[in-house]
Amino acid sequence: MDTIVASASPWGRSAVAVLRLSGPEAQEIAMRLCPAGPTWKPRRASVRRATDGESIIDSVLVVWMPGPRSYTGEDVVELSCHGNPVIIEQLLDRSISLGARMARPGEFTRRAVLNGRMDLLQAEAVAAAIDAGSASGVRLALQGLEGRLKLPLEDLQRELFELTAELEARIDHPGEDLGLDSDAVLAQRIEMFEQQTKVLAESWTSGRIRVGGARVALIGKVNAGKSSLFNAILGSERALVSNRAGTTRDVIECSVVLDGLEVTFLDTAGLRDPDRSDVDELEEAGIAQGIKLSQGVDLELWVHRLDEPLNVDDLPPKVAVQRMMVGTHSDCQTVDGAVVDFAVSNLTGAGVQDLLEGIRHRLDAGSTSGEQVSLYSQRQHDLMCKLSAHAFAARDALMGVLGPAVASEELQSALQRLAELCGGDPREEVLDHLFARFCIGK
Repeated sequence: MDTIVASASPWGRSAVAVLRLSGPEAQEIAMRLCPAGPTWKPRRASVRRATDGESIIDSVLVVWMPGPRSYTGEDVVELSCHGNPVIIEQLLDRSISLGARMARPGEFTRRAVLNGRMDLLQAEAVAAAIDAGSASGVRLALQGLEGRLKLPLEDLQRELFELTAELEARIDHPGEDLGLDSDAVLAQRIEMFEQQTKVLAESWTSGRIRVGGARVALIGKVNAGKSSLFNAILGSERALVSNRAGTTRDVIECSVVLDGLEVTFLDTAGLRDPDRSDVDELEEAGIAQGIKLSQGVDLELWVHRLDEPLNVDDLPPKVAVQRMMVGTHSDCQTVDGAVVDFAVSNLTGAGVQDLLEGIRHRLDAGSTSGEQVSLYSQRQHDLMCKLSAHAFAARDALMGVLGPAVASEELQSALQRLAELCGGDPREEVLDHLFARFCIGK
């Protein structure tokens, strides 16, 4: 097993940076890197001088953590140095010259999984804790690190084993009525199992927003005041504003933090009939790009002028599951009967704060509370959906013409999906895909 090294802190200038060594030669390399100093004691920090063999690189704080009681389960040494990229580069080069190699993305956490220090669910929680775009996202990730998600999955696994055993009894001893439940009762249990997996799968919507942040698109016709509203939300002049129609061509994105949640707003090109003669190719491309990038956002703000009539029946299909109607130019003479969720003034900024609070509340709608367990990775969501599909197929087979044999095969497949979800006997390609998204040094 190679000894690996990497910076465990972001690249750039800072007060302190951390380098991490892990592997069978971690301590030996660290001792040669820092040849002088006090006696090495496990988990005791000591100040030492790191050298390149001739001159001093930096004064570093070193901690040696022998395996298996370490993050990776191997011998680990962490060095804290001054956060100058020149110093970090010298320490990395010196460590590599002494026998280490640069770590790959996520390789430290990968070794922790392979050495039994954590499972895949906890490894994904590490990534979620690093990437979380809100305080609630951090709490969700910490739940994963503590194994909170594993508890309901273990309950599902026990129920799945019992259901499979019931079906196997029917197959191995047909006509002997060895099962404890009738087919109807068993089908009902499978349906209940399916519903439980659906609830967990749907929790990914909340988990994704809490961990990755939310995306909100501003959509509407030309000169509806989208760019002015975009600037008001951000509190700065990010988008050009003009009375001339069609000035927004590219989609402009910017993120803000609303009450602890990171929200990315997208200002899109104004919609209008592409067959009009005054719509050039560039504007048409901008409209198409806006529609494409808005697909899959968490919330759509349909922006229109309150001083112009709006026929709700003429609105295009929503680009998001949720839509809020936002009326601009509230300081002007408004049309009677305007249908809006929020009204704002582009001139005075009135109503913008209420709108932001409404956006935050809408994004929170349906979110799980801090005490409820939620999925926190796309992999978990995809496998949970497959688990639900297998359960549906098993119930359909049991109550249909296919019978218990096919139902049992579907539940066996569900068991395999559940094992993948929990990380039992993880395959190499699964690990490659998972840890490729990690940062180097973690």
